[in-house]
Amino acid sequence: MCSPGFSCDSALQVTYIVRGSGRVQVVGVDGKRVLETTLKAGDLFIVPRFFVVSKIANNDGMEWFSIITTPNPVFTHMAGSSSVWKALSPTVLQAAFNVDPEVEKLFRSKRTADAIFFPPPN
Repeated sequence: MCSPGFSCDSALQVTYIVRGSGRVQVVGVDGKRVLETTLKAGDLFIVPRFFVVSKIANNDGMEWFSIITTPNPVFTHMAGSSSVWKALSPTVLQAAFNVDPEVEKLFRSKRTADAIFFPPPN
C-alpha cells in the first residue's frame, strides 16, 4: 500500500535494521518532519526517494543496510572492456575478496569476456 503523497512507481529507500536499536527521523521534500519513531533489530522501513532519513543509534549501537530501488534500472557490464571491475586496483580486489595476489590475478585473467545481467521479467 502506498503512503499518501508519493507514487508506488517512485524510487524507494528500503532499510533493514540488522542489530541494535535507535530512532529514525524522516523529513519530506517540503522540509517538514513526516516520521519520528524507534527501531529495533528486525525492523524494515521504506521511505520515498528524496526524503531525508536520519538514523540515531541508542547506546548499544545500531547496524543497518539500505537499498535504493528505482523503476528505471541501469545495466552495466560486469566483465570486458567496459567492466566496472577494471576501475578497481588489484589491492582493492584482494582486500574486498580477502584473497592473495595469485587468486586476484586469476580473477583478473578470467574477466575478459562480456556479461550483462538482467533481472527476471515480472
